[in-house]
Amino acid sequence: MVTQTFLPILLLTSALLPAAESLPKRTAGKYQVSLRIAPEGLFAQEESQVEFHVEDSSQQDPLTGAAPVVHAEIEVSIDMPSMTGMPPFHEVAHPEPVPGDYGVHPTFSHGGDYVMRIAIKPLQEEGFTVEFPLGVQDAVEGRNRKRQPPRYQLQLLASPKNPKAGEPAELQLTVRERDNPKTPLTAFDTTHEELLHLIIVRADLAHFAHIHPALGADGVFRIRHEFPAGGEYHLFADVAPKGAGSQVLMARLKVTGSPGASSSAGTAAGPSVQLDKANPQLPSGKTTRVVFTVQPEEGIEPYLGARAHLIAIYRDAVTFVHAHADESQPFDGTLVFLGRFPLPGSYRAWVQFKYHGQVITREFTLQAKDN
Repeated sequence: MVTQTFLPILLLTSALLPAAESLPKRTAGKYQVSLRIAPEGLFAQEESQVEFHVEDSSQQDPLTGAAPVVHAEIEVSIDMPSMTGMPPFHEVAHPEPVPGDYGVHPTFSHGGDYVMRIAIKPLQEEGFTVEFPLGVQDAVEGRNRKRQPPRYQLQLLASPKNPKAGEPAELQLTVRERDNPKTPLTAFDTTHEELLHLIIVRADLAHFAHIHPALGADGVFRIRHEFPAGGEYHLFADVAPKGAGSQVLMARLKVTGSPGASSSAGTAAGPSVQLDKANPQLPSGKTTRVVFTVQPEEGIEPYLGARAHLIAIYRDAVTFVHAHADESQPFDGTLVFLGRFPLPGSYRAWVQFKYHGQVITREFTLQAKDN
């Protein structure tokens, strides 16, 4: 944030920011909007600061240039074009101390290519909208930056407290916000036909489940689930608090009992699914195509509002990827996913779709290479 209280402070602070002429700009009639982010860029899982300046080019001052637009009503939405089913972020911009400057503080759950749409309504004027692309880098552990706790957290309670493999247990999941942790969130956007997608994997990635708890009036999601084997499980809640966009929250749970055999995902009857061998290694840290072929192709039906889903989890059992099949072309037996793999190395992946009314899950190992 730039301050104009004293000239020396202005000079010192502005040295940390791009020159005004280098800022990304958009024009709408007589208005111009300039975008400003930190020189280091945006990172996932951090509360970011994105600022922009709005000015009226029809009112020029010989010394200061175009007049700043103050007291405007401004709403911001941010989405990922490659993830059509992901609800957008919604932010109401707040004015900064510099006239004409406004800011928002979004938190991106993962890296990728986003689009920010700024709807601006100046006083007694027609409103207009401008768009800026936002490139968000993947989360970096140990980055030399003071980071606030995550905006949203997942609280998990199990009954019994230590579930036993092969026996049903009740899971209760509550989403809480950092600034009001005592009150459970109760309002969520629907994402692909559900309020919460719960992905359960064992820490060694040997067992996988994708289920959908029901939301109670008290803000608690509940479901009964039977764990197939003992061990530590990681539970990923893919959920969208109202107006905040998709969030992936994780909790851990110990399950007693024998570790059992490896996962049987992919052995059920149904069509075969093959990974396209033309692209055996995927680039890390950038959005890329992951292609599968399905045979026979007849009988494939939409599943949870998409042609198919791809869920991939890194070997650390923490880094999570969720993508949906491209539906811009008629289905010809090819499933094309646009996925982003933050880290180089091995991922366990599951492709899910519906075939003649039955949910089919096929399991793969994907390799992402360092760029």
